[in-house]
Amino acid sequence: MLARAHGSGAGQALLDAVLGDRPASLWVAADNPRAHSFYGRNGFVADGATSSFGPIGTTVRLVR
Repeated sequence: MLARAHGSGAGQALLDAVLGDRPASLWVAADNPRAHSFYGRNGFVADGATSSFGPIGTTVRLVR
């Protein structure tokens, strides 16, 4: 993602349009604090599941 898009509200608008407040799950790189913070503000928490996808060493599943 381009740095100029950080904080623009685009991610929040997309999440709101697609999910609203419905339950969901997703995978996030374990070492991505920005993503963890964003999803945490939107009610997601780690459920303890981990995996790896391609070049990403460890991913964690977030649910709400």
